[in-house]
Amino acid sequence: MALPPKPPPPRSLQSVLQRAAAAAPKSAATQGAMVGRYRVLEEIGRGGHGAVFKAVDTDTGAPVALKVLHGHVTGDQLRLRMKREAYAMSQLAGTCAVSVYECSETSSGQLYLAMEFLDGRDLKAEIDAHEAAAQRVPLSAVRQLLEPIVDTLQIAHERGIIHRDLKPENIFVLKAGGVRLVDFGLMKDHSLAQLTAVGTIAGSPAYIAPEAWAGVPELIDHRIDVYALGVIVFRMLSGVRPFEPGEHLLDFIVEIGRAPRPSLHALRPDLPSAIDEWVARALAVKREARFQTVLELWGSLVAVLGGSGGPR
Repeated sequence: MALPPKPPPPRSLQSVLQRAAAAAPKSAATQGAMVGRYRVLEEIGRGGHGAVFKAVDTDTGAPVALKVLHGHVTGDQLRLRMKREAYAMSQLAGTCAVSVYECSETSSGQLYLAMEFLDGRDLKAEIDAHEAAAQRVPLSAVRQLLEPIVDTLQIAHERGIIHRDLKPENIFVLKAGGVRLVDFGLMKDHSLAQLTAVGTIAGSPAYIAPEAWAGVPELIDHRIDVYALGVIVFRMLSGVRPFEPGEHLLDFIVEIGRAPRPSLHALRPDLPSAIDEWVARALAVKREARFQTVLELWGSLVAVLGGSGGPR
């Protein structure tokens, strides 16, 4: 027996759906469209404020990544953040920070950022691939992948630039070899006026330093990147993050501010016992007790692991 036709949604619901559709982010660009001198090939990422496309530079024929704000985005702060992101990356030219080519506007006023197109996968996917094969990232690979990131962060910090969202998803591993530090959208630059309001927490919970949870901009300095780098190293060596956000964020915040630092040696008995002293300093609650620079953190780690019989 044929089923009766499905009735249309009530008018009240139709109205809600229409308003939601109208409020949804409009495409920042379409395939084949021209954004400045760049022809859009395909969308490769999307967020609430914009989208990222693979495009081609029609002047040179080279592929680029094109970050374009959605047409409905007109907020001055969002536009300023994108311009600051371009400025930060330009200040780090010659490091492993992703290269920026241009930050400009279309004739209709859409802001766009043209960057180096990256072919590969992020560090999270790299870690996941090793773990899917019941392996950990070899110590030699940890060093190869993170050393350029450390050098880039050190230069950034010396120039007053704090990444503020350091995590495996923002470290890109190139197919051709090498790594790139990406996504400076949340960066803080001490030479520029403060954008983040009091009470705002920026970053990804598992990688946020204890002092950053206070929401006080004056407490944010380069040592939050030192803490985040320590979490990344812990994750790569152990297969887990030192503190894991659960259902109740407040409990997590209390834990990272009060709980003893976890033992990496207990998770990796093949590593020297001194690795736990390194963890205690890398993830110290008080920033004054933490390694004061990424170079100091890295140099100490290399010294601890230098005689390790762990995987190569």
